[in-house]
Amino acid sequence: MTTKIVDQLLADWKNKIQVVSQNLFDLQELPVYQRLCGIPGFPKVHLTGITAQKVTPALEAMNDLFQYFDLLVQTIDRASRLRQQLPRFLATEEKIDEIKQLLTGTSIHLYVVQTPLAQRELLTVTQQANAIAPAQLLEVMTQAFSVARDAVLAVDAAWTNLEFILQDAESQIILGQNLAASLNQASCRELVQAHEAIASLRERIEQDPLGVSAEIDRQLKPLLAQVKLVLEQAQKQQAQIQEKVAIAHNLLEQLIRLHSQSIAAFMESQEKVLYLTKQTPLAQEQIDALSQWLTRLQNKLEEGLVSPVMLGLDNWIAKAKEYITVEQQTYTANSTLLQTRRELRGRLDALKAKALARGLIEDITLVDLAQKATQLLYIRPTPLDKASELVSQYEKRLNSQF
Repeated sequence: MTTKIVDQLLADWKNKIQVVSQNLFDLQELPVYQRLCGIPGFPKVHLTGITAQKVTPALEAMNDLFQYFDLLVQTIDRASRLRQQLPRFLATEEKIDEIKQLLTGTSIHLYVVQTPLAQRELLTVTQQANAIAPAQLLEVMTQAFSVARDAVLAVDAAWTNLEFILQDAESQIILGQNLAASLNQASCRELVQAHEAIASLRERIEQDPLGVSAEIDRQLKPLLAQVKLVLEQAQKQQAQIQEKVAIAHNLLEQLIRLHSQSIAAFMESQEKVLYLTKQTPLAQEQIDALSQWLTRLQNKLEEGLVSPVMLGLDNWIAKAKEYITVEQQTYTANSTLLQTRRELRGRLDALKAKALARGLIEDITLVDLAQKATQLLYIRPTPLDKASELVSQYEKRLNSQF
């Protein structure tokens, strides 16, 4: 090795020493680092949980790192002094090798390790010196610095961001509480759990910020997602139940209107038609009971009993549709009787016109049948079976005479 190479090595190491010194200084000057270490002016934080597990070893490694840095600086300074002592020309190989050994050999003694008796042989020394080359020590320092830097910056980011994260979570909870209140879900269990979780996490930010960050990801975010899901489902259910309430009111209006028509048709058929199998409308008590049932369901809905009301509405709607079907059949049956009476009248008039056209209007039998049928069709109540039979006989007699 020549003096030129030695000078290049020394220049390279001096540059590295300067860079390392600056980076160590910058890390040490961070307020978060000073808080963690308890440098005067910054009371030391008593770390707990995950933060203690990760940061405490990293800070201890930093202490070693400064000691390693001193050893590295001393070694490079020693090599520099030896280089200054070399003559300008004709430097001896021995002196150059000594500098080379300092810069590239295992020239730095870190600490002495006591060899346990159980591991000693007869000729084993009781102590071993742990020696390392400057380049290897720098690699160890680089790894230790990375671990310490990452740990310190992680804490810094957590302390900086956690309060904002929790404030945002609280804002979500407030919005959720307002929505829950509008949906009669004020006692939402997930909202209570999320609020309690935030209060607990906020108390731990100072001593275990990394643990709080992990807990936010592991517990709070899923809990907030669950709150959102629960409220979305409640909102959807509320929309469904309001739709069912609207359907129920429409059905009730339809039933009341149909019931009124059915009663009118029944009363008219009672007055005008004599028929053995008439259908009677629903009792007014049944309609009133159905209306009162719907009122009770709405009162329960205002009390927040969503699920029972949802089931109750399904049952109510089924019963209302059943009543509507029955009432529609009753109305149709009674209306049909009245329609049949009108049709028989019209049919008889048409047959008499036909008889007149054929010159049979004065046929004694036809006249008799027409008089009897007319009498029955225009009295109240009309015996439909007899009237229908007379009209049929009139038609047969008319057709047989043609």
